[in-house]
Amino acid sequence: MQPTPDPSRDFLSVGEVADELHVTDRFVRRLIADGELPAVRVGHRIVRVRRSDLEHVLHPVTGVAFR
Repeated sequence: MQPTPDPSRDFLSVGEVADELHVTDRFVRRLIADGELPAVRVGHRIVRVRRSDLEHVLHPVTGVAFR
């Protein structure tokens, strides 16, 4: 069982985003590179995603989307 995300944490690492979505880090980095998921760089190597931006890009899937 995974722990419940702490809503008070505003920023997530790429790994944390991947864990929450059950995808790979590479997929999350591709979303960021394609401009689909906003992210910020902290320093030279650290990338963070605002939790509200992550929630904003998630969309419910309807039956029409699968046709």
